[in-house]
Formats: sequence, C-alpha cells, structure tokens
Amino acid sequence: MPEVLNYEMCDNILISLRKIVHAMGIHSRQLQRTYALTGPQLVLLREIFRTETISIGRLAQEVSLSNATVTGIIDRLEQLGYVSRARNGQDRRQVFLSCTDRGKKVLQEMPPLFQEHFISALSNLRDWEQGQMLAVVSRLAAMMGGNGSAGEDPAVTPALSEPDGFIDSCRMLLDNTVGDDGASAASETQESLRVIRSDGDLPGGMDRPRLAAFLHEHLQPYEDTPEDIEAGLDYALNNLTGPGGFMVLALDGDTLQGALVMLNTGMTGYIPEHVLLFVAVHRELRGKGIGAELIRRAQRECAGNIKLHVEYDNPARRLYERLGFSSKYAEMRWTRESSDHKS
Repeated sequence: MPEVLNYEMCDNILISLRKIVHAMGIHSRQLQRTYALTGPQLVLLREIFRTETISIGRLAQEVSLSNATVTGIIDRLEQLGYVSRARNGQDRRQVFLSCTDRGKKVLQEMPPLFQEHFISALSNLRDWEQGQMLAVVSRLAAMMGGNGSAGEDPAVTPALSEPDGFIDSCRMLLDNTVGDDGASAASETQESLRVIRSDGDLPGGMDRPRLAAFLHEHLQPYEDTPEDIEAGLDYALNNLTGPGGFMVLALDGDTLQGALVMLNTGMTGYIPEHVLLFVAVHRELRGKGIGAELIRRAQRECAGNIKLHVEYDNPARRLYERLGFSSKYAEMRWTRESSDHKS
C-alpha cells in the first residue's frame, strides 16, 4: 500500500465512476419507464427464468444479494404477475419461485440490461481484454462493497450480474459529488410525496371526489364503497373539530400515482394512536416501491403507533411486514345480518 495517496488518481477514478453511474442510471430509468421494470427486478426475473425453479435463498446466492433484499424484489414481481410462489411438497417451509407466462413474455420483449452500444463495443474487444476489464471492475466492486453494508449478509459481495447494486455502491462513495442527474429513483419518489392535512393543501385540480374515485379503482379487489371512502377522507381532513388525520399523495407532476389515508384515533395504548385506513397505488405502477415510500412517509408523520387491516391473501401483507408491521391480535366481528338470521 503506498505511503502517500495519489489524490489526482482518486479524483480521476471518481469521475469515471460517476460517468458509469450516470449512464447506467439513465438506462435503468428508461427500462422502468418503458417496461415498468427496474434493473434489479429484471436481473432476478432473468435468473428465475434461467433456472426454471429456484428457492429465494439460492436466488440470493446467485445474484449476490441478501435474502431480505431479494424477498422485497420478489414481492414486487409477484404483485406484477411475473413470478409465482409454490411450496415444496416435501418441506412446506421451503418456497420455490418460477416465472409465469406473463413474466416470460416480458423477458422476450425486454432489451439487454446494458446499452446496445456498450454490448457492441465490448464484443469487439479480444477475449483477454474482456477478461482484464472484468477483473478490474470485479475488484473495484469488491473494494467498494467492503465486508458488507448494514442490513446485508456479511458473506455476500457485490456481483456484476446485479448492476444496480454496483450503482448504489458508487452513489455511497460519491455521496457529496453526485448531482441531481444522478439522484436515485427513491429520492425522486420522496420528492414527489405531499402530505395533505386539509382541503387547502390539495394540489390544483384535485378534490375529494377525485381522490375517492382513485382509491376505489386502485384498491381493487379490496376496495370499499365510494361512499365509505369519502367518509374516510372527510374524517382524515377534518382536523378542526375531531381527531382528524392526514393523507400522503404520490404525484408525478399533476398525475396521481398513489394515495394513503391515515386517521388519528385520539387514543393510546391498546387502541393505537393512528389507523392506516387506505393505501393504493395505480395498478400500472405497482412494483416500483411507491407504496413503500407512501407508508414510510406516513410513519415519519405519525407521533404514535399505527394499526391497519389486511386480508390474509393480500400480497401487500408481506410489504407491511417488511416495513415493521406485525400480526398482534386476531380480529373478531359481530354482524347484525347474520345474528338476525339466526334469531
């Protein structure tokens, strides 16, 4: 190891890394806009298709990511209808993944993960030049990954088969130098979130009927009636005479991408301070992390604990669990219609 660090060399390396990050980020966002798939989602979908059937643990090893990271991505792919889960007939604790017909069709239509001109230029290099390039970039990825980042498995090191993981590593190193053009998709999502506490906070052209219509359409198949949804909105935005609450809207310009409704209970302890009443993402935008960002923002806005109701077969249940929600009590209901019928 040299005694004196060559800062000019470091600067040149960082500049080159920034160019790589910028180019790959642009291509990844193009994939997302065109095919509604992110780079990591595409990587995992291709690996599942290649192996035909694979466990989450094995998949995590193949793409050099932690089980928790892979599980989150698989949840989104399942919501999009690209991946299916099936339990092992001999060991019910083990779950295997397979590519659905819809997932296979998407893969047939998808372009390569890297830009076409990069693939063309790489193919024109000699074998030893390609091997040399791979060795240098692999060593660089390992150096940047260190012994594993927080929340990741220490034994896992970054792999080039997961390009967006490499992008994230670069961004951590370039945290003070990357400009707006290199911002992550998560940051872009957070900047488009808006907290609504009254009708006066609603953006232009937005009103309660439009919000209720959006929620009714995109909560399906777990939607409430438009009248009940409007009643929930009325409660959440009525902070003057009652406990009230708030909303979080995900917006792309004037386009509503997702909405969350949180109610304040005015209570503490057994009945928590907040109830997450509705959270919905436009059905064509599901799997992009918008729902998770809505919930995280709502969690930051809440001063106390939160409860929610979720059906057992709702795929979003795994998302809630990843965000810290747990099943605490069994729900029991008394229905007037069934009781009247028995009497």
